[in-house]
Parts: sequence; C-alpha cells; structure tokens
Amino acid sequence: AKENEFAATYNAGVMKEIGYFADDATTFPQNNTPITGKEAIIKYLKAHRDTVSKGKKITFTTNEVFVSKEGEQVVEIGNYTIEDSTETVLNSGNYMTLFVKKEGKYYCLRDMSTSDLPN
Repeated sequence: AKENEFAATYNAGVMKEIGYFADDATTFPQNNTPITGKEAIIKYLKAHRDTVSKGKKITFTTNEVFVSKEGEQVVEIGNYTIEDSTETVLNSGNYMTLFVKKEGKYYCLRDMSTSDLPN
C-alpha cells in the first residue's frame, strides 16, 4: 500500500507529504550520491519528476516482505517499471526498502533501486 500511494503521488506530479519517508531517511538513487533527510529527498524527487520523469509512469510490484520479530522493521523487495504515455516500457529494475515503525506507522528509512538496463 505504501508503494502504491508513493507511485500514485509521484505519477500525479505532486510531491506532497504522504508519510512515506522518515525524517532521517536516506535514499540511494541510481547514478547519484545518497540523499539524506526527508525534505532533501522530496526536493530531489520533485526535480527528477519535473525533468527526467515528466510524462512517464512508475509502478511497483512487491515480491517479498520480511517483518522483524517485534514488527518494528519491515524490509520490502520488489521490482519497478517505468512506462511512457503509450505504455512502452522505458526502464525496469529492482528495489529494496527498509521501513521502521514510529508512533504506530511505518516510514521508509532506507531505499535503494537498481535498473535492469545496461550501463
């Protein structure tokens, strides 16, 4: 559900607060240095959405979910697809996200993706 909400918000081109990233989150975007902090990540995603991803749609498929014994952490592994407006696949790859539970809700603490495309 978290990935679907993230994709819907990203695809709409409106990077608003959806409770996805923890304040101290770090994302490891492809071909870029790590980005730390919720505000910095949202700023990066908005710039990426307004330039590189404009007119494209991302979808996520969750393949595995690992929940810690206490339920305080969840690791999600899946794949993504990026399509243009004609539904032609432009890119696809895999991701891994670590969610932590804070105040009864799960937030992304670490996020990483890799493309299936050759360098």
